[in-house]
Amino acid sequence: MDYEKIRIKLEEDLGNELYQTMHGDIVSNLLKEAKIEKIENEWKFMLEGHSFKVNKSLAPRLASLFEEVQKTLEFEEPIDFYVTNSSQVNAFSISRLEDDEVHIINFNSELVERLDDEELRFVIGHEIGHLISRNAHITKLIQFIFPDPQRMPLILTHKITLWRKLSELTADRYGFIASPSLEKTASGFFKLSSGLDSKRINFDFRAYLEENDKILEFFRKESSTNLLSHPINPIRIKAVQLFSDSATYRSVSESRPVETDEKLDKEVNDLIEILLTLSSSELDHYRKHFIAAAGIIMSNLDEKMTQPEYENIIKTLSQFTIFPKLFLEEVHKQGKPDEVLANAAQNIVKLNPGERYTLFEFMVGMALTDRQLFKQEISFLYNVGENFFGFPRKEIAQIISNMINQTFMPNIYS
Repeated sequence: MDYEKIRIKLEEDLGNELYQTMHGDIVSNLLKEAKIEKIENEWKFMLEGHSFKVNKSLAPRLASLFEEVQKTLEFEEPIDFYVTNSSQVNAFSISRLEDDEVHIINFNSELVERLDDEELRFVIGHEIGHLISRNAHITKLIQFIFPDPQRMPLILTHKITLWRKLSELTADRYGFIASPSLEKTASGFFKLSSGLDSKRINFDFRAYLEENDKILEFFRKESSTNLLSHPINPIRIKAVQLFSDSATYRSVSESRPVETDEKLDKEVNDLIEILLTLSSSELDHYRKHFIAAAGIIMSNLDEKMTQPEYENIIKTLSQFTIFPKLFLEEVHKQGKPDEVLANAAQNIVKLNPGERYTLFEFMVGMALTDRQLFKQEISFLYNVGENFFGFPRKEIAQIISNMINQTFMPNIYS
């Protein structure tokens, strides 16, 4: 099976980027050499001691399900399957570090009890999908390099959050291949989200899909799903529905070479747009344009943008966009940063006058980032402060002087 053609392209690209950013090859080899297997061993010891390792003698039906799904997905690497006593509806996979080890997949007992066999096949396929795509390995690298998530740079935090959501959508495709029933996919998601057995109500999966589309329209307008670690269920269900109707899935189901499907890619990309917007706020729209334009102008007043200046712009933009580098590049290509700055500043002041100080201090900070002071930068700050923000000249001088006093470190080597 040509796994790469099944995956969502943006998920694959982001995963590769994150792997390279974290120097995955080097770190993985170091972990092997150092025999540091902390995460995997902790789970292995815990699961062996406190959970049930599924085998044919004690749980033949469950073991057969695991074996059949693994065979369907043509994944031949060894996996140990566990069931843990827990009321939380959850499952997870942990990739092996060495070739002579086994992967681990754990299912909480509530999940196994609540789903029927076909619904459970989907979840099993989903978890194996994380192993197939190597996303479980990237997750392990992230946990190793950032044991304290609080120290993770914001630009990485947003990318990793998006990548994790896209990883779930890719893994769902393997889940559907393992259990190719849209009705069972829908009923499984219904049980997981509601906590109810579909027998308790008159579950109509087509009506459920129609309601799902209505919910999606709401989120398209609100753009408020990015605070969550997983994509919302309506997105996941729709993505599986699109995959089930695709030429890509038909080629898999008919055991033919996997076909790419441009229509599927376009529809899924449209769906992913819901996950790409950090905020639908009008203010945030103008804020990111102001930061990009002001950053470009201030860093080029002394003829060239330095690396610290570039990093300062990207770090600040990361509060408002998942792809700050691309956004900065787009504003730069427009070639009219002065117009962008003026428009953004005027609209922000109109919507929230008190924000003038924060914006102006960002510009002063940009002037100080390269640890040098230039007359043209100070002159430009006076111009913006007076004409866009309405500051008296004396107040502008006070703001700049105060920031120099608190943060400026001259570059004695320049």
